[in-house]
Amino acid sequence: MSLGRLFVTGGTGYVGGVLIEFAISDGYEVYALSRSEDSDAKLRNMGAQPVRGDLTSLDTIRNESKNADAVVNLATAYVFGQGKYEDALPIDNAVIDAMCDGLINTNKPLITISGTLSAQADPNGNETDENAPPDPSHLNVRIQAENHALAQAKERGVRIIVVRMAPFTYGRGGSGIARFMGMAKNMGGLPTVDGGENRTTAVHVDDAVRLLLLALLKGEAGDVFNASSQTEVTMKTLFHAINLGVGVADKDISYEDALAGFGENIAWFLRAENRASGAKAQKKLGWQPKAVSILDDIKSGSYVPVANSLLGKDV
Repeated sequence: MSLGRLFVTGGTGYVGGVLIEFAISDGYEVYALSRSEDSDAKLRNMGAQPVRGDLTSLDTIRNESKNADAVVNLATAYVFGQGKYEDALPIDNAVIDAMCDGLINTNKPLITISGTLSAQADPNGNETDENAPPDPSHLNVRIQAENHALAQAKERGVRIIVVRMAPFTYGRGGSGIARFMGMAKNMGGLPTVDGGENRTTAVHVDDAVRLLLLALLKGEAGDVFNASSQTEVTMKTLFHAINLGVGVADKDISYEDALAGFGENIAWFLRAENRASGAKAQKKLGWQPKAVSILDDIKSGSYVPVANSLLGKDV
């Protein structure tokens, strides 16, 4: 059974590749924005139809959204750790505006992603839900893109749904975990900040994509969902597993040293407390995360070949 035409941005990325795989399996015909011939080939190999353009190709984005039965916007002009998100914000907002131009008054779903780090941590250490106040840090600029998107649901009658991704979206040997493993090996230990007792939010990429697809079918205009399956893991425990996997010792540094060594964005990320509950998605969408935990995936799952490669072992 065909579920219609799905237009995707960020289709060649980590989450995007899994989304295309699952969406095609579910019965979608997938069209994905593509910036190059290499991306064209990658998308075709996944079974998607490439659409040439980038995040500034607003006419293309507008037309593809109009022709689609559903849209998922995974792309952002921001690259983590490089520059300021303020510079990417106008581009990201313009993409949403163009998508809405093509979807207004259709009730076709548009999902755009944000992050659970946009919510302020609970002062008592409890989990937070989607109604938690925004983190007051001046670095929390991405909440402005989320707010801009949600405003379109009210002002333009577009069925926009926001999915907040966990800071540690993991699995299949990829994402930030693989990059952190490389950093740990190169640095002789990945450091926690100020003891590393801050807890973080995690979700397996397969589970996150299942949430995205459920939200396309069941999400309502203005809905926000946390893609979260684990909230008890501390940065200390997580980084210990990473360091152990690549044979280096644990380290801890002060926030001031993190600022000097990594810059403000990454230092804030490393020290952030984030416990975003996924209960709303489970209750409203019937989402049931079932993948291996982040610690087990590092210790005995998809990240073992990553560690072996870094250690020069046969994989």
